[in-house]
Amino acid sequence: MGYAPKAVVHLRSQRKRKRLGLMFGAGLSMGLKFPSWNHLVRNLAEASGVSAKVIFDKFLPPPPEEPAVERSLASITHMLFGEFRQRKIEEGQKSGTFSNPITFLNEQRVRSLWLKLIHQVLYSGHKPEQCKETLRNHPYLEPYTQIIRDTPMTVNYNFDDSLEKLLYYSRTTEEKKKSRGFETTFRPTAQFQRESGVIYHPNGYLPSEFDDGSSPSVVFADDSFQDQLIDAAAGRYTHLSSFMQRNTCLLIGLSLEDATLRSLLRKNALTSAGNVHYIVQYIEDDKALDPDICRALFESNFTAYNLITLFLNDQGIRCLGELIRMEDHAFEMDHPKATKKFVYYIVGSIGAGKTTATNNFRNLHTYDEWIEPRRSELARPESELQPAEIKEVNEWIAPQFRMKNYALKNETEGVHLVDRWPLDPLTFGERSTVKNKAAELYRTVTDGEVAPIEQGHVIFLDGDIKELKNRISYKHRYWDERQLQELVDNIRAIYGSFDKSTISTAGKDIQDVIREISHVIFREKYRPIDIGAQLKQLGSP
Repeated sequence: MGYAPKAVVHLRSQRKRKRLGLMFGAGLSMGLKFPSWNHLVRNLAEASGVSAKVIFDKFLPPPPEEPAVERSLASITHMLFGEFRQRKIEEGQKSGTFSNPITFLNEQRVRSLWLKLIHQVLYSGHKPEQCKETLRNHPYLEPYTQIIRDTPMTVNYNFDDSLEKLLYYSRTTEEKKKSRGFETTFRPTAQFQRESGVIYHPNGYLPSEFDDGSSPSVVFADDSFQDQLIDAAAGRYTHLSSFMQRNTCLLIGLSLEDATLRSLLRKNALTSAGNVHYIVQYIEDDKALDPDICRALFESNFTAYNLITLFLNDQGIRCLGELIRMEDHAFEMDHPKATKKFVYYIVGSIGAGKTTATNNFRNLHTYDEWIEPRRSELARPESELQPAEIKEVNEWIAPQFRMKNYALKNETEGVHLVDRWPLDPLTFGERSTVKNKAAELYRTVTDGEVAPIEQGHVIFLDGDIKELKNRISYKHRYWDERQLQELVDNIRAIYGSFDKSTISTAGKDIQDVIREISHVIFREKYRPIDIGAQLKQLGSP
């Protein structure tokens, strides 16, 4: 687990919460002996009925030749379909089966023939009786079987039905009596019958038996890719976009060449800045990795798409799947010394954005500011409260941190983000009360040292006084600048010597702050501090 412990425990915890989504691309199918896109297009060009290899070679000749005009594979495929369509129309009109002008029904017939040709080329190297063995011999698919079975939806950008067959072959004895073990959809807004085991093909679906539910079209040529982008802009892929916003996705065998995928990821990065996904960058040999290239790829994917890049070969991808699906007791036994729980405490003045930021990280385990409804006295500076009110508030606050601490202690894995921490109450009120407050907080939160306070990495949100004053007005609080300055000074005095990550919120909107918090959590080294020891020391005589 040494290469990415935080990624592993995050993906494991998301799976337990049924918030893990898998997304597969061509890299998966190539491991099952399906042709790459380049080979698929070349084989189409050479197929009878198209016979347009000259077009493929013209625009994508083998090295060292240079193409006369640069064209993408999608563009070449569009040309091939044009050649195929013209041939079929001429043949149909010559035989008298097609009218002139061609009717809608005959246009559809041509498109069906084109899909059947793609299907024929796609499955040309496959024999039905060998399917089960081929799946079994895939270099990394086996450990993901149970994850796919349990996950609400798996996105497959490939046309083939390999994942469906995988679930079909893995059915239990009871399932064999009542279900195929999966549900397939290629419609982006479809409602599903099953709660798990749903395979969604956004680029279209061509099962091994062509008549067993093939989609009306596939996203394969220039026009269909452009239509898909237009549909995405028009909101047709809202279901997939929503799925990516609700879940943490692991992308395997996918590149970022797909413009629609890039668009969805970018939209997620802009609207859900706290929600990261993971992408596997396939490598043949980790010893040949160029650190500079890896760093550039990682930073680019993270800043543009909120993607954490994992550089893995086949064995690494398989190992990742085994770690994600592993039962808790086996995981603990195999990795007894590994860090399995990462705790982050968000601290700062009122108006700094702690609660708003925390609410944007629902792909983590988050803990609200207060367990119970907030007391109205907390909206006012302590200097405006009566002694009896201060006493009541302090007696209410300490158990709130005690409950949060117990909630944290009950978790053994995952990434946890906590709004406020047990030293926060010390920043309110007169400095002369700090020692007594700290002693009482320590006693209550730890149950008299029975339950130590969970250690964690502190993220301090520092802000400008004028901005803080404006922000708290949105919550109907009106502190003057002197009161806010006193609070901020107290916070800096309490936290000043602690090892922490400091983020300035001055002049930044909440999305900018969330991105910086995300960078701390997913990019910086985890640096937990012993909060209990700090609180105990502050309360010592």
